[in-house]
Amino acid sequence: MANGDFHSFFSPEGVVIVGARRSMGFGFGIPAFLKKNGWGDRTFLVNPSGGEIGGMKAYQKIADVPGPVDLAIVIVPANAIAGALTQIAERGIRHVIIESAGFAETGEKGRILQEEIRELAARLGLRVIGPNCVGVINTENRFASVELLEESLTPGPLSVIAQSGVFGNILLDFLFQRGIYVSKAITLGNRIDVNECDMLDYLYDDPATKVIAIYLEGAADGARLHRTLARVTKKKPVIILKSGRTSEGKQATASHTGSLSGEDEIYNGIFAQTATVRAESLPQLIDFAKVFTTQPLPQGNRLGVVTSSGSMGALATDVAVAGGLSLEPLSEATVRQVRDIAPDWMNVKNPLDLGPSGLFNQLTPMLIYDPQVDMALLIIAVPYSYIKVIKQMGVKLADAFGELHEVRAKLAAPKPFVITVVGHADLVDEISDIAGDEIPVFTSPEAAAAALAGLWKYTKNVGKTKA
Repeated sequence: MANGDFHSFFSPEGVVIVGARRSMGFGFGIPAFLKKNGWGDRTFLVNPSGGEIGGMKAYQKIADVPGPVDLAIVIVPANAIAGALTQIAERGIRHVIIESAGFAETGEKGRILQEEIRELAARLGLRVIGPNCVGVINTENRFASVELLEESLTPGPLSVIAQSGVFGNILLDFLFQRGIYVSKAITLGNRIDVNECDMLDYLYDDPATKVIAIYLEGAADGARLHRTLARVTKKKPVIILKSGRTSEGKQATASHTGSLSGEDEIYNGIFAQTATVRAESLPQLIDFAKVFTTQPLPQGNRLGVVTSSGSMGALATDVAVAGGLSLEPLSEATVRQVRDIAPDWMNVKNPLDLGPSGLFNQLTPMLIYDPQVDMALLIIAVPYSYIKVIKQMGVKLADAFGELHEVRAKLAAPKPFVITVVGHADLVDEISDIAGDEIPVFTSPEAAAAALAGLWKYTKNVGKTKA
């Protein structure tokens, strides 16, 4: 299937909700959500009882639905799916999202039913996302097959592919809190048809998608995944969080989406050979997504660190070096500049430990502008009692720590720049306000260093990957 054939999943002419319900439960809020977001005149409900649901007409049969309709969202019980698919095909609809559960994830009986559904969909010429999923989200046109918070519809450069429906939905609930905004999200569920490679190919050509994040339990086709990642990562970074590393984890994935997760070493090999960035945890997936969607790719692996705590600088250094970064000495010109204003007790090196000097606003720009620094990390570890004192004196935090956006704007060439704030939650919030959405703020030096190392690893590996 050509990538354009997936267009109806994300921008349908019309959508029918098969199994629209009047009582609270899974899928209850989808019609109201679509109506609120401008899709009311293109959304049609099907319920055998007919009548109205939430002020919208309910048709008794799919065949009765008027107008151009090219997508069906199915939320009927598992044992009614076959009949629904047949009626959908007879109506001329070729794209289907099956959100219903009760298939391979439930055991052998469900696996047999799922295989029957897969064969039926193939015979009918249907393209199917699911079952056991919540479908798709497209923030550009505010279309989604699941209810979302208003904030989650803010368009952005990240697209998400997740085998788990709830994972994808919940992820969108808090990504925006980290200043990470999404273009598209796809939850695949049990993947009787459309899989992660299909969606990678689609997002490869999607101009709104700059970075792709994936939650993967197991590949539908390992060889195809290898080929697809090798192609896609040349154009766009792909970050994957892979579960099922342990035998217990593999059992959990099998009972979740019916997926066989495979040997972890094989996936490590695929990721290493294709410049795919592997996240080790959900927090790291989010950290990587923030850095990759806001920071330029580095020109090299030389990290410069400014810190008010030597111990924090050491923690960052350990993770940075383990991740392939290098902390080189500062240039002679930068050393002279720093020494002109630094107290005698300051040891001018990299990491640049400011101690209690309070010279953030002056020394941070010097380090960032240093030609021997390819990326920079600012670590703010300051007692909040001190922050309260300087604020009472009328000092603005933007003055104390520097106008960071202005510093970046003066760079001859863009460099990745992130911040770590260790301490009081209010200080984290206040520095985050100063940094805005374009400068990531972490709460541990290790996480910040790991994210920068991931950025460099992708840059290095994608450059080595043969075309």
